[in-house]
Parts: sequence; structure tokens; C-alpha cells
Amino acid sequence: MSKRFIVASVLFLSVVVLLGVKVNFDFCGDYEGVFLLRGEEGNWLEVTDDLFPEDVDRYLGGFALTRFKQVISNGWCADTGECTNFEWNKTSGRGFIKTRFPDNRKLLICLSRFKDDDNKMSRGLFLGGNLPPTDPDAEIFNRNESGMAYFDGKRYYHIWCNVNEGIIDNSNKLSEPGSWDFLESQILEDNPRDLTLSSKHSTLVNNVPVTVERFLFYETGDVFVTLVTKLTNVGQAATSFSYMYGDEPWVGNYGTSAGDVGWLKDRMVTTETRIDTKGQSYAGIFDYGNELAGEQHVYTKQANFIEWQQVNGPSVAYFSNQFGSVAEPQAKVPLSSHTNRVIALEWGKLLLQPKASFTFKIAVGMASYDPKLNLPIKPYTGLN
Repeated sequence: MSKRFIVASVLFLSVVVLLGVKVNFDFCGDYEGVFLLRGEEGNWLEVTDDLFPEDVDRYLGGFALTRFKQVISNGWCADTGECTNFEWNKTSGRGFIKTRFPDNRKLLICLSRFKDDDNKMSRGLFLGGNLPPTDPDAEIFNRNESGMAYFDGKRYYHIWCNVNEGIIDNSNKLSEPGSWDFLESQILEDNPRDLTLSSKHSTLVNNVPVTVERFLFYETGDVFVTLVTKLTNVGQAATSFSYMYGDEPWVGNYGTSAGDVGWLKDRMVTTETRIDTKGQSYAGIFDYGNELAGEQHVYTKQANFIEWQQVNGPSVAYFSNQFGSVAEPQAKVPLSSHTNRVIALEWGKLLLQPKASFTFKIAVGMASYDPKLNLPIKPYTGLN
């Protein structure tokens, strides 16, 4: 730690004490630095050791540090020229994966570096957030550089946002990962080709304890991750629930759904639509422009995809203007929400007896645009 930083910190704390300033100290265990935010809930200031997208509007200043970071990091290059580096904090359960391609393109995958709708920190292998402020590529005010993001050599494009996922109990209440108990995380594989991470969580579902294990697989050069989720009833009674995975991904530019339409293997989708999860195995959002919403085709043509394994696949999937409902086909409701054009998958209703488990597998990533087909193309994942 530099002498200048120590002196500045002592002076700041002295002023705080003398003025009786109400300060909230909120340390996440990441030790990325010391950052000052405008206070909330009656506090004048907040002091934290990390910065997340939800805090950027309150940012006043601070110091980024690397010396005290509590992360495991590594980097490598494949024979084909793609180079990957990652950071993972096993204790806090957050980090990122970043791949640089030979032509200077980059893919960024942030994991649990965000706060959920209840302002709770996500922990574990859940997509979302930003790069830590100590990373040389971090641009804390560029929200396109969050979640899953793509750099084409000139600018970042937003591909996926903070994931909306969780368990829906019998009262139709959604339990998000931020409310689960984080038990542990591990780096299971770390070599020039493969990265495998795991995280384990526990929660009560209808007052029955359930563990959630998440595994993430990434291969250097890929533009997607494979996620495996295992749900186990560790209680003494049966419990039933649904599992939801979805997003309003704001493809192209953070903060807006303008231009976003759905896409399937053989067509675009411009209205709220249920997806045949048996006949289809993947779907995505395409930043193309929806004529039914009065939009021209002047958007970024970036696209994402989510693929599900047919074994234990979702029972429901849809494009909509809101989570939880989708219009009937004859209504032909355009995908037109300015901020909330969503893609969602649901598994259920699942009935788990004591000691029983249910496992499902998905791939989540970026698709490329084919101008001849005028459709995105999903990369090969090996999932099906």
C-alpha cells in the first residue's frame, strides 16, 4: 500500500470523525480497493472495497488496488491464438472470464458481479455484473461492458445482462440466487484448454431444504459457456417447484430493448410467442429492428442464444414483453417494450422426493449474423 494512499485514508477518516458524518462501510471481501459512494438510507457516504454496475451512479472516487485481492487468477493461450484469462474469488463466489482473439476481438463473461432486484449480492456461477475496477479493461461507466459482452475491436456490445433465474415455489414466489445461502465454490479444472468452476448453495423451498449445485464449463476460444444445474431435496418431505432462467438481455446496447426481436433456427420472431421446446433446442434475441414496433433495420445485428439439452429440457419457453406471461398467438402482440423484451425458460412443475435430484444443462452465449440468411447462426456447442 502506498504512503500516499495511507495518508489520504487517514485524513479522510479523520474528517469523517470530526464532522460526525454518517458513513456505511460495506466490504464485500474482494479487496479491489477503497471506493466512496453517495450514501443511502440516511447515510452521507458509503465506503466499499469493490464497484458493481448498480453502484456506478453513486460513485464519488476512490483507489483501485491489486495487492490485497483475494482471487485465484490464471491465463493461457491456445495453439490457435485465442488467449483466455480468468479471476475467481472462491470465498465470495464471483469473478470473470475474458478471451482475446488473434484479431483483437474480445469476449467478456462476468459472474455474480451484480446485485439482484432486492439489492442482495449474487454469489456463485450466475451471469451478470462488470469487470472489477482493477482490471486493465475495466470501464466502470461503460455498461455495455457488463454481463456477457463482445468487443469487435472498436467498441463493446451488450450480449447478455444480469440473469433472471431462480426457484418458483408453490405460492408462485420467485427465490433468486442472492437470497440463497452460499456454501462454497471450487475451481475444478484450469488448463490451457478447459476451465471448470462449481458453486453450491442451499435454500428452503416450501419449507423443505434444497441444495443447488451449479457447474460452468468453458473452452478457450468459445463464445459461450455451458451451465449444469443440479437440484437436490435434502429434507425429509417431498417438495414441488419450477425453475426459471431468463433475461431481458438488451442485446446491442445496455439499457434498451429497442430493436430486439426473437429468433429460432429457421425464422425471426416479432410477436410474443411460446416456443416448442421439443421441436426446437435453442432460441435467442437478435438486435435487428421490429417493423411491428415501428422500428427500421438500423440496429447492431448482434445476437445471443440459449440452447437446452433435450434430456430434462424445459417444459416452457417464450418470447414476451414481460416475465411470467405470453399472449395467445392470435393476439399477435408485437415485441415492443422499450426495456423488457424477454426470453425465458421454465422447468416444472418438478416434484422432488427426499434425497432425489433433478439436473438440467444449457449453453448460453453469442451468435453470429449471417447476412445471406439474414439470421443469426448458433455456434456448435455439443449439447445435443
